[in-house]
Amino acid sequence: MPSATFDCAGYRPFARTATPFLTVSPGEVSVYQMDRYRSPVIRLVSILVVGVLAAVSAPGLSGPAMAAQGESCAQRFPESEWIPVRSGAVSIEVTGVPPGLTDRFVREIDRAASWIAQDMGAFSATVCLVSGESAFDLQRFSADSRRLRAHLDLPEQLFVLNISRYGFVGPASAYALAQHALWQHNGDASFPEPIASAIGQWYRARMLDRLEQYRRDVMFTNFFDTEAIVDWTRTEQKLVQNWDPETNFASIGHFIEFAVETRGTQMLSQTDGARWSQIEGEWRVSLRNELRGRDDPTTGWVGGGAVVIGVLLVAMMAITLGLISKHRRRRHRPTPQPIPGLFSE
Repeated sequence: MPSATFDCAGYRPFARTATPFLTVSPGEVSVYQMDRYRSPVIRLVSILVVGVLAAVSAPGLSGPAMAAQGESCAQRFPESEWIPVRSGAVSIEVTGVPPGLTDRFVREIDRAASWIAQDMGAFSATVCLVSGESAFDLQRFSADSRRLRAHLDLPEQLFVLNISRYGFVGPASAYALAQHALWQHNGDASFPEPIASAIGQWYRARMLDRLEQYRRDVMFTNFFDTEAIVDWTRTEQKLVQNWDPETNFASIGHFIEFAVETRGTQMLSQTDGARWSQIEGEWRVSLRNELRGRDDPTTGWVGGGAVVIGVLLVAMMAITLGLISKHRRRRHRPTPQPIPGLFSE
C-alpha cells in the first residue's frame, strides 16, 4: 500500500489555492484537492459537530449509547391528546397542561435528569405529565378511592405524574428518575432497599434545596446513635410503585450526601449493605461530633449529664419533703363551744 503523508507546508485554511490536502508517495496522483472537497468536508464536519452537541445536551445521555426507549405516552394512553415537549433518553409528554407550566416542568425534569446521568450514567424513561383537565383516567393506577398522584413502572421505563400540585412535580420526578437509573444500571434488576429510596430522597432534597435543613434535623435526632442501625438490604425495589409526592418526605437524603462527599458518586451503584452500614456509622458519629463541637470520642458529657440529672432529682425530693412537712405541721383551728342555751328546750 502506498505510504501517505500530510503536506502542510503550503496549506492555509480557507485559501483558494490548489494546494493538496493529502499527498501520496511519488508517482501517485492526489485525489484530495482542497478546492474540490472543501465544501463537502466542511458540511460533513458541521453535521457531525451539531449531532454530537445535540446528543450531549440530551437529558439522561452521558455515553456513546443510550438505553432503549419505551413506548410514548400517546401509544400507552391513546384516550388523551398528548403533546411531546422533550425527546431523547428522557422523553416528556403532557396532556391538559398549560404551556407556561409545561416550560417550568420541563426545566425541572431536565435538571434532575442531567444530575442523575452525570452521577450514574445514561438511562431512559418516559415521563407523562397529566392534568385533571385532560381525558386521562386518573383512577387508572389508584388502588383505592384516591386519584392518581405518581405512578412508576420500572420494567416499562414509565413515570406518570398528576401535576395538580405544581411544587411537587420537580421533586417527584427527581425521585422517580433516580429509581429508573438505579434499576437500569443494576442490569434491569431491583436495587436493594432502602438504599434506592434514600438515593431518590437525596435527589429530591437537592431539587427542593433542603439538604441543609435535613442536616440540622438529623443532627439533633441522632445525638445518642453512633452505630449503624439500618439494614440497608432488607428488601428490594418494587417493580411498580404508586405514591403521593406530598407525603414522600424523608431527611435520610442527607446520609447519601455524606456518602457521596466521602466516597464519591460511585457509591450510588454500590449494593453491598456492609459498606453502607460502615458509612452510616461514620455519618452518625460525624453528626454527633458536629453537634457537640468536638471530634474526640470522650464520654465526659455523660458524667456532666448525670450530675445535672442528680441535682434535679435532689431538688425535686427537697421540694416534695418540704411540702409534706409543711402539711403535717399545719394545725386545725379548735372547734368553738356551742352557745349556752342554744340547743336547750
